[in-house]
Amino acid sequence: MILRFLKTNQAYHFVTIPLLVLILWFRAYLNPESFDFFAGEDQMLLFRPFAAVVKWSPLVANLLLIGQVLILTFFITRLNSVFSFIRQRTFLPSNLFVLILGGVVSMHGLHPVYFAAMFLLLSINRIFGAYEIKKPNSNAFDAGFLIGLGSLFYLNLIFYFPIVWIGFVLIRKNPGWRNFILPLLGLSIPWLYAFSYYFFTDTLADFGQTIQQNIFTSNNFLQGNLNFQIYLGLLILLTLIGSTFLIARIDEKKVSTRKYFQIFFIVFIISMAILLAVPAVSQEILVIMAIPLVFLFSNYLIFMRMQLWANVFVYLLLAMVIYMQFG
Repeated sequence: MILRFLKTNQAYHFVTIPLLVLILWFRAYLNPESFDFFAGEDQMLLFRPFAAVVKWSPLVANLLLIGQVLILTFFITRLNSVFSFIRQRTFLPSNLFVLILGGVVSMHGLHPVYFAAMFLLLSINRIFGAYEIKKPNSNAFDAGFLIGLGSLFYLNLIFYFPIVWIGFVLIRKNPGWRNFILPLLGLSIPWLYAFSYYFFTDTLADFGQTIQQNIFTSNNFLQGNLNFQIYLGLLILLTLIGSTFLIARIDEKKVSTRKYFQIFFIVFIISMAILLAVPAVSQEILVIMAIPLVFLFSNYLIFMRMQLWANVFVYLLLAMVIYMQFG
C-alpha cells in the first residue's frame, strides 16, 4: 500500500522525494511562468534579488524553487528526528508536505513565502530546543531573529512573532524576562538594518509603500476558483479528522510532545487569522499552514488502528492533487 511506502524511514526517500517534486512541478520547468505578483509583493528587501531572477528567467527561478522545496522537506524530517514528537522516525511528514504543495499549482513559481517557511521552521527548531535547557537565552534571541529575517522576504511572517513568546511560555516552566526581551531584540535587528539601508539610499518612502501594499492590497483569491475551493475544503476536512484523533489521545503523549503539538496548533491558528484579517494574504499562506498540518496528518495516519481508513485518506489526497494538476 502507498501509505506503507510513504511512512517508512528508508534512505530511498532521498531519491523518491525529489522525484515526486519533479513530477508534481512539471509545469514549472516544461512551461515556466512567473508568479503573478501584485504591486510590492516581490519588493521586500531580501527578496528583491530573487525577483530580478524571476524577471530574467522564470525557468531558473522555478528551479531555485524546486531546490527550496527540497530544503523544506529536509528541515521537516529533521525536526521530527531531533524532537521525536511523532515517536517514530518517518519520512511521511515530508512526503505529505510535497503532496499538499503539489496540489497548489498556482504556487509552483518562486515566491517569498517559501523563504518565510524556511525561517519559520528554523525558528520553531530553536523554540523546541529550549525545552529543559537551563539558560535558553540564545534560543530566545535566535527564534526572534529568524522571524525578523524571514519577514524581510515575506512581510506577513512578522505576524508569527507571537509564536515565539507563546512557545516559551509553553516550553518553559517559569520563563524569565529575557525569554521575552531577547526575541524582540532579535526581531528588531534585521529591521534596523533594513531601515538603515532605506534611510541611507533615501528610499524610506518606497519601503513604507511596499509594507502598505503587502498588507492592504485586496486579494480575492477564492472568488471563481472552484477547484481550489474544493481542495481547501478537503484539507480542512482532513484537519478536523486529524485534530479530533489527536485530542482524543493527547493524554497518551509525552509532556514535551503535547507542548510541541500545542505550538503547531498556534501556528495553524495564526495562519487562519492572517488569512482572514490581512487583505493581501492569499493562497501562499498554505505553504506555511502545511507545516503544522503535515505533522498532524502524520500522527493520524501512523497511529490510527484501522489502516484501511488511513490508506483511503492518502488515496483521496493523492487523487485530488493529481486532479489539481489538470483541473
